[in-house]
Amino acid sequence: MAMVDSREKKLNIADIANIALESTRSQHSPKIAFPAILTEMSQPNTDVKQMGNTVFILHKGNNGQGFFKALNADKARNFVENSRQYVVYAKKMGMNMLVTEFEDPAISTLFHAISKNPPMPGMGFKEYKLKSGGRRIVLNLGQ
Repeated sequence: MAMVDSREKKLNIADIANIALESTRSQHSPKIAFPAILTEMSQPNTDVKQMGNTVFILHKGNNGQGFFKALNADKARNFVENSRQYVVYAKKMGMNMLVTEFEDPAISTLFHAISKNPPMPGMGFKEYKLKSGGRRIVLNLGQ
């Protein structure tokens, strides 16, 4: 499925999840993954926020730390902006450090793009390559 420019058409969460699932290289089919995502969104201490045609799922832990993921159905330039807005939103919620894991190396490019002009002072990230071939980002939201 093609990405949908949120400046032209805003999608609902279900449509975003379906497009994101079909566009990622997941080992699970959308028929299996979609119900799992709906269950994940309803877990305790979970915040779900839509920005443009991107849905961010945050599992809040202790001391302002959390694990998050993004389901994107937006154009690349909007995805970068949606992500910039999301980290500001997360910081306002009291988050200090976020962790995410992913398979697609293009996601790493997103973090590098945002780090060139971070939306908050002191914001930065560290990237780790996992034995599985995936990557983990630890994102410090700054002061």
